[in-house]
Amino acid sequence: MARILAVGNLVLDVILNVGHFPTEDEELRAHARYLQPGGNAANTLHVLTQLGHETSLVTTLAMDAQARQLSELLTARGLDLSHAQRKLKGDTPTSYILIPENGASRTIVHYRNLPEVDFEHFAKIEIEAFDWLHFEGRNVEELKGMLNIARTFCPDTPRSLELEKPREGIEALLDQVHVLFTGRHYARAMGHADAPACIEALRHKAPQAQIICTWGDQGAWYQAPGGAIEHVPADKVRVRDTLGAGDTFLAGALHRLLEGASLQEAVRYGSQLAARKCRQVGLDNLLDPLPDDLPLANVEDVSGAKATIARVPGRDVSLILIRDGDTVKAYVNNCPHQHVPLNEAYKVDVNPFQKTMKCSVHDAWFKIEDGECVDGPCLGDHLQPYPIRIDEAGNIYAAPEE
Repeated sequence: MARILAVGNLVLDVILNVGHFPTEDEELRAHARYLQPGGNAANTLHVLTQLGHETSLVTTLAMDAQARQLSELLTARGLDLSHAQRKLKGDTPTSYILIPENGASRTIVHYRNLPEVDFEHFAKIEIEAFDWLHFEGRNVEELKGMLNIARTFCPDTPRSLELEKPREGIEALLDQVHVLFTGRHYARAMGHADAPACIEALRHKAPQAQIICTWGDQGAWYQAPGGAIEHVPADKVRVRDTLGAGDTFLAGALHRLLEGASLQEAVRYGSQLAARKCRQVGLDNLLDPLPDDLPLANVEDVSGAKATIARVPGRDVSLILIRDGDTVKAYVNNCPHQHVPLNEAYKVDVNPFQKTMKCSVHDAWFKIEDGECVDGPCLGDHLQPYPIRIDEAGNIYAAPEE
């Protein structure tokens, strides 16, 4: 466990789930609305807290009700706000975020009316007590002093900087950090066609740094000083929500670097954790297994002489698992005759010689091979197949939806 201090904005995210992004002058109804803490550094620390670290956020807080709400939410998440700077003037920064049904994109409108942390406030913090210092690449004039004091009093403490977008004067500070995180948004704004080109350009300004450049679903590229530019592809997953995926990546990579892992190992873990985040809404409980990660059964428990009934974790779906030669078949446990489970009245009888199984309600017989009804009241109808995957250990899982 490490003590991590991060400097950055704290934002109230107002999230609206919509069917599609609205066109101009369109009136659109959202089907869900929720509030949560936001801001790159705050999100990263929330993930690092789940990974077992002690985290402190240096940010500014307004004096309004929203600031009190944010403080309560972050404290409940385990983040330390004792180093926050209170501002008498200004309002809590707010981001209004539209997320369409497929979750693969998000549109954000920011409202900012609060001064950021000043150097004088940062200089009073006992930064020597921390094992890692992380900075959002913003507030450049104040950031210059913060990095200088960190380098002077904590020369051996790792310092990282997130370069999210171009800011005047920011590139003159890149030679003061050990790890530099950037991504597609910054690269394209600077005219770079891809991540390797961005890293090559940054290398001249940060010869000492480990540089990591993420590129959405294409993965991440990285380079250690004196090394080649390498690539870690992104995991292919069913995306539900990308909001905070970059912050999650940063937290995962930083976590592994703190453990002494190589840069390649850190980038790979960050990519895996970001993919895990994209499969759920929000940042809570990232280390818990998702329903798709819980097995239905093991192939050793499934035979061709007995139907195994399994419920899909997290979904109101019952399945029939049964062996067909060397394969395992999975069907939705629903008879097409009257739409009742096949085991509604009794167990599902199986004829291993005919390779059929029977609905217990009205004696409809279905082929194990393809689910076709070959005898009974729904002759010619089919059971609905259900996608499954089997890992190397023989565990059977409900396959992610396309």
